[in-house]
Amino acid sequence: MSLLHLFEHRTRRLQLLALLLFLLLLNVSHYAARQHTIQQQATQLMQQIPSPRPLSEDQPVWLTLTAENALAMQLQPGATDYLALNLGDSLAFVDKRLLPGTDVWFYVVLNSVFILVFLPLALLFRRRRSALTSEVIELDKAIRILQDKVELNSRSGTAPSIALGKVSERINHLLKRDQEVRHLVRVQGLIDHELAIGNRVFFESKLQHYLGDVSEVAYGALYIIQLSHPEPGPAGIKQLTRLKGCVDILHGMAAAYPDTVMARLSDNDLVLLVAGLTGREMEKLGDRMATLLSRASCFADCTGQDVLHIGYAGYQRDQTSYQILSEADMALKTAQLHGPNAAYGFVQQDSKPPAKGSVWWRSELNKALQEHRFTLSFQPVFSWQDSDVLQHEVLVRLQSSDGQNIPAAIFLPMAHNCGLTGQLDQHVLLKTAKLCAVDSRTYSRCSVNISIQSLLEPQWCDWLDQMLLSGQLEPQQLALEISEHHLLKHYKQLKSRLIKLHKAGFSLIVDQIGLVIDNAIYVDELPLESVKLHPSVVRNINQHLEQQLFVRGLVSGYAGKGVKVIATGVELEEEWLTLQKLGIAGGQGFYFSQPLNQIIAQGQTQ
Repeated sequence: MSLLHLFEHRTRRLQLLALLLFLLLLNVSHYAARQHTIQQQATQLMQQIPSPRPLSEDQPVWLTLTAENALAMQLQPGATDYLALNLGDSLAFVDKRLLPGTDVWFYVVLNSVFILVFLPLALLFRRRRSALTSEVIELDKAIRILQDKVELNSRSGTAPSIALGKVSERINHLLKRDQEVRHLVRVQGLIDHELAIGNRVFFESKLQHYLGDVSEVAYGALYIIQLSHPEPGPAGIKQLTRLKGCVDILHGMAAAYPDTVMARLSDNDLVLLVAGLTGREMEKLGDRMATLLSRASCFADCTGQDVLHIGYAGYQRDQTSYQILSEADMALKTAQLHGPNAAYGFVQQDSKPPAKGSVWWRSELNKALQEHRFTLSFQPVFSWQDSDVLQHEVLVRLQSSDGQNIPAAIFLPMAHNCGLTGQLDQHVLLKTAKLCAVDSRTYSRCSVNISIQSLLEPQWCDWLDQMLLSGQLEPQQLALEISEHHLLKHYKQLKSRLIKLHKAGFSLIVDQIGLVIDNAIYVDELPLESVKLHPSVVRNINQHLEQQLFVRGLVSGYAGKGVKVIATGVELEEEWLTLQKLGIAGGQGFYFSQPLNQIIAQGQTQ
């Protein structure tokens, strides 16, 4: 018998003994109290009846009840039942009919009432205690089993038990599945699920953005890759395998360029947009693309056959998407006439950058840094719930030596090529910090776009630490923005540095959400304050259910993390009303305000 069972058995016996003892004490105490009461009543009776003669010490007194229901004193006992009492110096016999009932039935009733009231309570307490004891016993068994396993593992030096390992694997699987489901909900209307790239709706919105947004490079190239399968009939497993193989190769080629968009236009047509390509670079990429794809392992069973054709066309800002797609499609038909696995394109002669070359750009950017010819403008981010300014995004313009205003989309790629990106980011951060310090009374915070090259340079991070220590940068007044495309590409190197910046006091913002549709692995690991939608997602969102589904999934995915979703590039009231219904926290764009020369204080718009 275990200690718990022995303790329970002894406790049960003690409880029964205590109950009987309590009942005995109750009867004894009641009997003693009744005897005392009887003595008091007998004394009162003696005082009420005058004695016909003096009482002697050796002659007892008899108190009885007469036929007339009156008290009387007799010298001899009658036929009634008497109770003998010691009253001081004399002995008295009192007729029991004159006193309260003290027979055995009174105690039977008293004990019965006690048992009926207290016994159920005792049984209920015992049952409850038995249940608790059983729980303790089960817990004790579980603890002993766990201790035995731990001791066994510690002796043998093996890993945790197989059961615990399976539970851990199951939890990891569920977490991974949760991330996949959230990703699918986020991009349900914009993704081609067979190839895991964008669909036609996704691509057309991105193309429209590159053709109309002044913040992007004003020129580039669009490639249509059409696969020719020798197997007749509908698409099969082999055809899908070839498409996936081509997508992998195109991903590798696109990684060499900063701004690219890839999608599936139709069953056998892929499309690739590369921003910032000149005419000569466009031709080289088209020829290289045709060579690598036709020789890919996915076409090993199609040796000597016509497997693909590529048509491409250059684009310029302010052209229509229909015009560009039509030119690329015409180039594709021309490539089909040129023979197997051919590439052909229409290259515009005026698609060259306005710069004279890298030497000119290096000189111009260095002089601009020394002469402070970089001007800042501020685009406010408005909250529809508070009707106030959340923050301002800092936009940079270059005043060239010949008096032109050059947007960041033109000079930033040149600064990257010249290795001046870090110095430019330092210049913008310090200048923004000085302007924010002037308006510190109203706490108008600004967000600054930081390039990946700066964050990846240890020297630049050391400079940032020195600025924080010296007080030249106040992190509470600044938010750092980084594009999702670059974040996903360099996430392993950036993760720890971004967490360090957040601990230093900077708010973190990821922008250009929706430009790529890769799985957002950073969602659960980075302490983000907000994310910003790419303008192509916002454009005419009131007319596209796919884009609305994308935004709704994004908002719901961040709802439990306290991350705000902000729309950029809002130009129409219909867009803004639709975004509000989808749960957007704020927005920025020409619908609210043009970029300003100064910061709007909080509360000033009310």
